[in-house]
Amino acid sequence: MSSVAVISTLFSAEKWSDNDALLDEYALALNGSRCRPAAIVWPENEDDLLELVNAANHHQFTIHILAQGKNWGYGTAQATASDQVIVNLKLMNSVLEINEDDAYVRIQPGVTQSQLHDAIMSNGASLQLDITAAGKHTSVVGNVLERGFGHTNYSDRFGSVLSMRVLLPTGKIIETGMGAYQQSVAKHVYPYGIGPVLQGLFSQSNLGIVLEMTLALQPAPDFDLNIVILCKSYADAPKVVCEMARLKRLGIVTSGVHTASMARAMGENAKNVAGAWVVTTTLSGPKSMAKARYREMKKSLNKTVPGLRFVALTRQRWNIIQWVNKYLKSPHIESLKIVWDLKQGTPTDDAIKTLLDHPTAHSQMKTKDFPAYFRWICAVTSSKTQDIERMLEICRPLFAEHGYEERYTMTNVTERAVVLIANIRYEKTPESVVRAKAFYKALDTALLEQGFCPYRSGSGLFGDIYPYIEPNHLALLDQLKKAMDPNQILSPGKYWCGQLPSQPQPQPQPQTEKVDREMLAKADG
Repeated sequence: MSSVAVISTLFSAEKWSDNDALLDEYALALNGSRCRPAAIVWPENEDDLLELVNAANHHQFTIHILAQGKNWGYGTAQATASDQVIVNLKLMNSVLEINEDDAYVRIQPGVTQSQLHDAIMSNGASLQLDITAAGKHTSVVGNVLERGFGHTNYSDRFGSVLSMRVLLPTGKIIETGMGAYQQSVAKHVYPYGIGPVLQGLFSQSNLGIVLEMTLALQPAPDFDLNIVILCKSYADAPKVVCEMARLKRLGIVTSGVHTASMARAMGENAKNVAGAWVVTTTLSGPKSMAKARYREMKKSLNKTVPGLRFVALTRQRWNIIQWVNKYLKSPHIESLKIVWDLKQGTPTDDAIKTLLDHPTAHSQMKTKDFPAYFRWICAVTSSKTQDIERMLEICRPLFAEHGYEERYTMTNVTERAVVLIANIRYEKTPESVVRAKAFYKALDTALLEQGFCPYRSGSGLFGDIYPYIEPNHLALLDQLKKAMDPNQILSPGKYWCGQLPSQPQPQPQPQTEKVDREMLAKADG
């Protein structure tokens, strides 16, 4: 039986569809590419999902899991290959627990940023949500599993995962962390459990379907300073980012630090702003401590790059600015509101408007209704000034050669690593898509060949990275996939777990050959 025939016997009409217009919507990614699925299924509960997994194993068809289907810039809602059954978990959207004492929440994959924020507010819990700029209606679990990062002290979002309940492709259910025990009072508070740590197997992978996640949240701080720093010169940013990494290692800065080119931060309004980069971070905690850390940060940065301009916003100051802007209606203050909301953990769609330079863009739009196409390009570097400068030097001539405006953010995601994210916005015409694809290919390749490798990818994008992955790593992923998903039902090829027809089989590299080559290289040197 075909996958569609099987699904039609399992589910009532409201739980699945193969409507042409709907399939076209799921086929289209925001970079303009298309990959058409066979059908869409919306399970309402774990029983529905388990029934579908068992059927996929029995009838040998493949499924692709979405939490909401809003993976903007990384494949959107596309499957890893055409004719897969897309399983959208948006109806599995319960906030199962809000635990203020231990500062965590338990949620299902369909829970959105806005829904979780509202649930915390309604509960009255003194907890702060860490969010991304992806929008109100994007999945919390989906972004965490892709290792997206946020803005607060808990900006390493996957690092905040305490436990997961996972449906394996074989139909078995496991729990990570202390859930490995049949009974544990620390089930939702100690992520490592005993024995091998399994949580990482289900991040950026196709080895299981996360049914539930326990996520640590930051207790709402007594006081915070939201810091905005303006860099006058293009050359200032690498030095500032490097110094911010040092301040993070010292514990002076503890939140995510985002350094954005003015065009990325302000969109079309950038031409009216003096300066090349804007840096944002938050210092929170007891008032005296936050202010002391601000003084130390400001002193260090001014010593590194003289002439920086600092703005420190308290809630009181921000309320006054907002009141004044009712009459001024300044677009600069509106852009500042995006920063404020993100630092406070308040979901917003305003960042999408800036990204696409369109005042009506929002996170509930259908892909075909977005006013333009775009795609992210990301790369990870060390926090050394020279590495950051070299990375930007790779990007700049390619933006100029292909005729695009430079738009970047650089984020101190850890105390030692920095992630660059670049993008372009382009028109929804065949000619624009071809031109943009050539640019992305050139920039991806240039960065990868110099060792500036992405931290994240998505459907339709894995193939370009494949040649740069170490063969023994690929072979291990292939072995894990075969062991955990013997029938290859779950998104084969996602992050190179299992094989798509276009991918060559990974060949393990014998360790002796590798050692021999290293010895020869040393001898030649």
